[in-house]
Amino acid sequence: MAEINNSVATKRIKLGSILIVLFLLLYVPSFIFWVYGKNVSTDIVRMGDIQDCINLDAVIVRSEVVLNSPIGGKCIKEINEGEKIGTNGRIATVLNKSSEKLMEELKALDIKIIEAQRKRNENLELFSDDLKKLENEIEGKLKELIKLGNSNELARSSKLKSEVDELIQKKATIAGSLSKPNAYIQSLLDEKNDLQRRINQNTQDITASVSGIVSYVIDGYEAFLTPEKISELTLEDIENVEEKGIQKDIEEVGVEEGKPFAKVITDIEYYLVMILDSKLAKEYKVDDGIDIRLNDFGKVVSGSVFYRSNNMDGKSIVAVKVSNAISETAPFRKINIDLIKNQYSGLKVPLRSLRNIDEKNKIAEICLVKANRARFVKVEMVGKNEEFAIIKNIDNKNIDSNKENYYSVSLYSSYVVNPINIEEGQTIN
Repeated sequence: MAEINNSVATKRIKLGSILIVLFLLLYVPSFIFWVYGKNVSTDIVRMGDIQDCINLDAVIVRSEVVLNSPIGGKCIKEINEGEKIGTNGRIATVLNKSSEKLMEELKALDIKIIEAQRKRNENLELFSDDLKKLENEIEGKLKELIKLGNSNELARSSKLKSEVDELIQKKATIAGSLSKPNAYIQSLLDEKNDLQRRINQNTQDITASVSGIVSYVIDGYEAFLTPEKISELTLEDIENVEEKGIQKDIEEVGVEEGKPFAKVITDIEYYLVMILDSKLAKEYKVDDGIDIRLNDFGKVVSGSVFYRSNNMDGKSIVAVKVSNAISETAPFRKINIDLIKNQYSGLKVPLRSLRNIDEKNKIAEICLVKANRARFVKVEMVGKNEEFAIIKNIDNKNIDSNKENYYSVSLYSSYVVNPINIEEGQTIN
């Protein structure tokens, strides 16, 4: 009996195993098709550009002349941050404390003058019609007086003359009252001229001894970070540079006697000094051209390698000479840049869309979709960065099978975005 039960159990296990195998044979291919066929993400090949960049911070080195204030007080700037100044041009005017008080008096006096002029204009409008009527009336009576004189009517002429004299006196009274504000305004103007003369005696202009770009940001590196000293800089010198200067409205702050308040950048060229891995730095030779993106301004500038140091514990200092965006960079000592190693244009695809990447020979495979079937094609990688690659078809002589000859990559070709687990010939919907 026990043997019969064991035999039945064994048959059941075998039957169950067969059913499981059949289920897997039927279900798994359908599951794979659903995951990797039906829901496969595809895209089309487009033209594009990519850049192979290194992101880092760079220190700005310039030729700068610092200007000290000859007196303490309030500074009124006449040249804005980043604007150009000529030799002996006036950058600002400094008023000492006495002048500051006089300036307040001058503002109050200007308000009085404006108010007096306003009242005078109101009076002129008020009495202008009365004056015109009096003038017309006087003119009429004078004409009548002339007629009476010609007819020898002396009695009537005498009375009419008295009336004319009375009208003239009335007009003079009104005109005299209107002339009083003029005298008041003139006295205010005389007082203003005297105040201005006293202010001028307590102010001093600050002029530039050289021409260049004006900046009001002083950070203390002006005498240290100069083009002549680039070759003497150490890694520590570059790493310890801080953005200490603060761009400010110089009109809102006071200046101290003998202390820096502005500077003039005297050269149209400046230098971006950076620290690179020595192996990477070897790629850049003095006088080599290079493009740099100034990320603070979203601007790409061209420059040339000015200096490259020797290996310093696996790192090197590289200085690039630039002549663009000098006004925009005037307030800054450190900026974030992208060192553009290479730029590529052509058929652009995501790097993750390539598989079997051969870095040495710059060859990879892309999965094209042809007639709803997956077709892997070998392509040449013209260039790449961390996200994208520029590809092109491999020359026929480099194709090692007949299969690839029938398929090639072109603009708007459909491809699988992520070819992991995709097989050659697989149905792609």
